[in-house]
Amino acid sequence: MKIEDKILESEELIRWMDKKIAGLEVSSDERAIFSASLFDVALEHQKAIVLLIAKELVGSAFSLARILTEAYHKGVWIRKCASENEIEIFKKDKLKIDFGDLIKDIEQQDGYQAGILSKVKAVNWKAMNSYTHSGFLQVVRRSKEKTIEPDYSEDEILEVLDNANAIGMLSAMQIASMADNYELANELLDKVEMYSKKP
Repeated sequence: MKIEDKILESEELIRWMDKKIAGLEVSSDERAIFSASLFDVALEHQKAIVLLIAKELVGSAFSLARILTEAYHKGVWIRKCASENEIEIFKKDKLKIDFGDLIKDIEQQDGYQAGILSKVKAVNWKAMNSYTHSGFLQVVRRSKEKTIEPDYSEDEILEVLDNANAIGMLSAMQIASMADNYELANELLDKVEMYSKKP
């Protein structure tokens, strides 16, 4: 698929998800509000990645891949794993938890025990850090033979868009589940599975 087509597909997916989750109500307790807010942040990062790539600001889009991933995972962790004390520490903005430990906690929960999150982290985390922190992977993709300008491959751009869309769908699925809209949660799960099987 070409980048332009993937952008159009991504924009259509975003519009569909926005329409589906608009007006859903979740519990008003702090844990639910914090986790739903983190999923909403993840959805915003997904939109930003698509928009930045559409505007050919690819380096900035790549730098958001890590914080998109963190927003989703932290939302799941707050929802399913955090103790009441950890919620209080989070409220003071002093929560310090290693991302690997956060994933270990999540993977002890029903539905996450296959270890997919830790496998994805093992493959992608170093690269995401490099892009976010203006490391070598970000820098080397701006150095053409005779000029300094963005030089990201089509495959890399498509991969970042696919990743953003997958996490966006998972975030919307969490919101639907929190709103007890299991029909929509299942519809999103079907979409994630269908999306992951595309060539």
